Formats: sequence, structure tokens, C-alpha cells
Amino acid sequence: MLYIANWTLVTLLLGLWSLAAWAFHGIVVWAVTKAPSITGPAADLSSVPVPAWLMQFLPIEAIQGLIVGLTETWTMLAGFLQAAPSVATGVSVVTWTVWGLGTAVLVAVGVGVHICVALWGRRSVGTAKLSG
Repeated sequence: MLYIANWTLVTLLLGLWSLAAWAFHGIVVWAVTKAPSITGPAADLSSVPVPAWLMQFLPIEAIQGLIVGLTETWTMLAGFLQAAPSVATGVSVVTWTVWGLGTAVLVAVGVGVHICVALWGRRSVGTAKLSG
């Protein structure tokens, strides 16, 4: 039973790890290839309406400061993205290399737990024979 639980948990973690890597890869590749075209007036966040519910929790000064900070960050990021459109290929290599290393670690942990369960089972059987 512990073997099934171990490998089920490893499989679920591997699925989540793969989903996270896929999502990260997709977002970063989109940002590197499509986001440079979203600059200028389209990136002006001061024209974006602030939700009414947010106005209840934060003072106007904090919201304006947040908008200014996000606009400056977007401007800096857009400049970087326009300067480095060829980063998408490198992102793919790095993402899937890290995914592969993480997968190897997950499988190694699964094998380690499998071995520990096997040794624990043998020890339990040996202890039962000695006391019986």
C-alpha cells in the first residue's frame, strides 16, 4: 500500500511540476515575442480604471503610487524585451533543462522512498520472526 501511495504522490507532483514548467515557458515566450509590440500608449496604465472595491481598501495615494510603479516597471521591461527578442530560444532550453533536472530529482526521491519502504518492510518481517 505504501508503494502505491509513494508512486501516486510522485506522479501527482510530476504532473504539477510539468504543468508549472509548461505555464512558465508559455508566459515567458509570449512575453518575449508578443509583449514588445505592447508599448507606448497601450502600456499607459494611468488610463486603466481602478476597481471600486479596491478604492475602499487603499487610499488614493497608494493606488496612484502603485500605478506609477507598474508603469515604470513595464517601461523598463518593455525596453528589455525589445532589445532581446531572441531570448525565446534560450528560455526554451533553460526551462526544459530545469524541468528535466526537477523530474530526475522527483523520480530519485520516489526511488529512495520505495527503497526505504522495502527496507522497513524487511525489518518488520525480521522483527516478527524473532519475537514469534
